[in-house]
Amino acid sequence: MKHFKAIAAMSENRVIGNGNKIPWHLPEDFKWFKKMTTGNVVVMGRKTFESLGKPLPDRINVVLTRHPIDLRKMHPDLFGESTWGTRARDLRKDFQLGLAKIGTRTEVRLQRSLLKLDPEEFVTDVFICGGAQIYEQALPLCSDLYLTRVKREVEGDALFPPFEHMFELSEVIADTPEFSIEHWRRRIT
Repeated sequence: MKHFKAIAAMSENRVIGNGNKIPWHLPEDFKWFKKMTTGNVVVMGRKTFESLGKPLPDRINVVLTRHPIDLRKMHPDLFGESTWGTRARDLRKDFQLGLAKIGTRTEVRLQRSLLKLDPEEFVTDVFICGGAQIYEQALPLCSDLYLTRVKREVEGDALFPPFEHMFELSEVIADTPEFSIEHWRRRIT
């Protein structure tokens, strides 16, 4: 059975964001994130998607939102005249919408609920990549957590949820003066 995987970066005081932005600039960590997620599926909340400014290339981008029409209005260049209806009654139910295909290897989908997303539907890995509410919902469904620990405290308004009771450290993949990258696996109960 296939499970979700999470990928995140947090500071020593658990901050993952501030004002819908990442509060540090670590190019080597960005390269790691790109290496891990390219060719795979990335699942994120609407705010995370909007903070990126565009879909992550060479990935299927699944955006979790309760307001797909608002997202489409904010990004008409991306979603254009997609094929799904805009009547409110059409969107009250659960939905999963394939909206935009950018080139041959980048796609954006909108989904109402993480619980309706099945990792078995994809042939590649499915990475949860933010924000705080999405991590909180998804971690119980994840088999692995790839966590960058930024070796400093920063101010922020988005925190990574407690996970230590669900996962155990499997390996330290990298350790630099500024950050370490850890691989955590779900505890077997």
